[in-house]
Amino acid sequence: MKIDPQGLGPVEQTALGERMLAVFHEPRRAFEAVADGGKWFDWVLPVVLCAGVWAGHNLATLSLAAPEEPAAIDGWEQLDEAGRETVALRNEAWRGHGWASFPLVSRFSGLAAVALVLLGLARWVLRSEAGLRQMLAIKSYAGLVTVPQWILLTLLARIGACEPPAPFSGPGVFHAGFLLGAGAEESFAGRFLMGLNLFDLWQVVLVGIGLAVVTGAPRSRALVTVLVPWLVWTAMGALAAPGAAPVPQ
Repeated sequence: MKIDPQGLGPVEQTALGERMLAVFHEPRRAFEAVADGGKWFDWVLPVVLCAGVWAGHNLATLSLAAPEEPAAIDGWEQLDEAGRETVALRNEAWRGHGWASFPLVSRFSGLAAVALVLLGLARWVLRSEAGLRQMLAIKSYAGLVTVPQWILLTLLARIGACEPPAPFSGPGVFHAGFLLGAGAEESFAGRFLMGLNLFDLWQVVLVGIGLAVVTGAPRSRALVTVLVPWLVWTAMGALAAPGAAPVPQ
C-alpha cells in the first residue's frame, strides 16, 4: 500500500500489466496507482507497446499502403513528374524503415508534447502542483487505447473493408465524418468531424480522468479542461488543412 499524494488515503499497489489493463475497465484505479508519477517504465513501456502494435499494423499492410511498384498507387497517373518522384521517395522510405521508425518517433514526440501541455493545464487551470512525471504517466497510460485501434484497423484493411493509412500518417477511419456521408471533406463541419477520431476522444476522456486523480480536481472540471483544447486543435486543423484530419499522437 502507498499513500495517495492528494491525501485521499492508501492506494493499492498493482503490477505494471495490471495497471495497463485497468485503463480499459477501471481507469481511475490505474491512474491512482501512478498518481505520484510512478517509475520510468510507467511511461516508457506503454509507449513502446503502442508503437510496436502500430509498427505491426504497418508491416501487415505494407504491400497495401506502399506497393513495391509505385505505379500501383492510386492516383499515380494523375501526378506530374515531380509528384511521382516525391511519392516514389516516400514509398521507398516507408518500405525501408518508416514503417517501424515513424510510430516510435511519433509516439515519443507526442508523449513529450502532450505532457508539457497537460502540465500547463494542471498548473494554470486546475491550480495544482503536479509535476511532469505525473503528466507523462497520464498520457502514456491513456495512449494505450490506440492498441485496439491499430489491431482493428489491421483486420479491416486485410479483409478489404477499408484502405490502410497512407505512409507517414495516422489512422483516418474511426472518425465522426461518417455522419455526413460522402463529400464530408468539402465543408468545415465535415473536416471537423473527420478530425474527431473516436479513439482520440476515448483517450482524451481518460486523460481527463487521470488529471482529476492527480490534481484532486472534480472530474467534470478536469474533463472540460482537456476537451476544450482538443476541440480547438481539431477545429484549427479543419481550417488550416482542408480535406485532411489532424494526425493523432
